[in-house]
Amino acid sequence: MPSCLSVALPVLLWSTCLLAAAPHQEVKGEAGEVLRVEVGPEGTSTRPIRMGLGLSTTLLFDTDIQQDQVSLEGRAQFVRVSTGNALLVLVPSGELRVGETLKLSVPYKDATLPARLVLTLQVQIEAVDRQVEVSRRSRSAESYRQEAEQLRAELERLRQGDARGAALAPERLEGFRALVLGTGAIADISVRAESHGLTCQNPCSLRIARSWAYSGGTRRALHLELELTGGAPWTIGRAVLSDGKGHEWESLTPWQAAPATPGSTTRATVEFEMNEGKKPGPYSLRIWDATGSRSSLFTDALFL
Repeated sequence: MPSCLSVALPVLLWSTCLLAAAPHQEVKGEAGEVLRVEVGPEGTSTRPIRMGLGLSTTLLFDTDIQQDQVSLEGRAQFVRVSTGNALLVLVPSGELRVGETLKLSVPYKDATLPARLVLTLQVQIEAVDRQVEVSRRSRSAESYRQEAEQLRAELERLRQGDARGAALAPERLEGFRALVLGTGAIADISVRAESHGLTCQNPCSLRIARSWAYSGGTRRALHLELELTGGAPWTIGRAVLSDGKGHEWESLTPWQAAPATPGSTTRATVEFEMNEGKKPGPYSLRIWDATGSRSSLFTDALFL
């Protein structure tokens, strides 16, 4: 089998002749400068290798490569593609455009990982990488197996912890117990129920059948029973409360038990932080769906 030197020497001599035949190509940069590229275990490099039209770029690898399985995008647009045991010489033709990028995939012979490197080539005019030394930060397949085992063990531990936590917690919390445990200490709290829901301004495909208004400290919340009279399912994306005097409050992240669909009822809660003094209202409530393409406006929202 020919050595790297026996392959590289004719190629480099041929490249020198080609360079002499193309004096219009200007290469800037220090003579003999070597680009060193280190590729991590993921097998890719973020730094593109810069090539010049009609100029040779020589890649030297730290491990033998599978020469017959090298994959080069746009290979027909290269004047020369020569490979050795750990060597690759590329000479792009004038058919390539300046700024064009191509992918180069190089497989290794050994069994360590990554088994294949993917490099990016970019055509440049001024800065050209004539010699590139490519090194690989390899990992054995055994190290990946051990890491996978550790991740599986950690996932199982978390699952068991969730199961124990669920067993210790009450199955269901309702009423004031759920409210207090969810919000912490509150100086005062008031609740107002509206069995007839809130008035909706037409057109209105989303209806509020019933509502409960909660006030505690600087927080206001509306717990709603929603009905959808028609159209696509509705999930609340955002809500805005306004007092009619130019003051508006954007809701915190809305909660909804399930998307509202025609012929069914679902529950939702929208909550607001209102630092202003306690005012009963009335307020207007506008609700948008998750896409922001539909909205419904409700009036007469009151707080105690």
